[in-house]
Amino acid sequence: MWGAEDSDEPLLIRTPEELDVLLERTGGVDHGDHGVLLEVLDAASPYRVVLNVGICLDRGALRYAGGEHTDGVYSKNPDSTAPASEVRLFYYMNNRRDFPANSLYPIDVVRRAILQFMESDGGLPAAVEWQQEPVSSSGTGQ
Repeated sequence: MWGAEDSDEPLLIRTPEELDVLLERTGGVDHGDHGVLLEVLDAASPYRVVLNVGICLDRGALRYAGGEHTDGVYSKNPDSTAPASEVRLFYYMNNRRDFPANSLYPIDVVRRAILQFMESDGGLPAAVEWQQEPVSSSGTGQ
């Protein structure tokens, strides 16, 4: 997993407990108007698929790219009242990444999706719904 602010090296997550520690540490930081983005890769073939995980306190958003989703798909929370056209801002190694505002889920759902990704050798997690909404960087950052 890439994206830890205090390291130039990837963090290898092998167990649910190790994932919990990372999510607690990452989610426990208030970044104000944006969240932090982690990049989850399959260690056996890191260039095949990627799961981007945006963390914002007790919520998170996902983007999956690989396989039949070469352009990527974003999580879509059916309970969200935010339109997909609004943007939620995350930063990955000081680079801005925009996600649809309706992509945010409670962190426990995001955790389940990450574990499904890990357990399926990089398969598309079924714990969340997905959308192919294009995201513009001209959004509000909310």
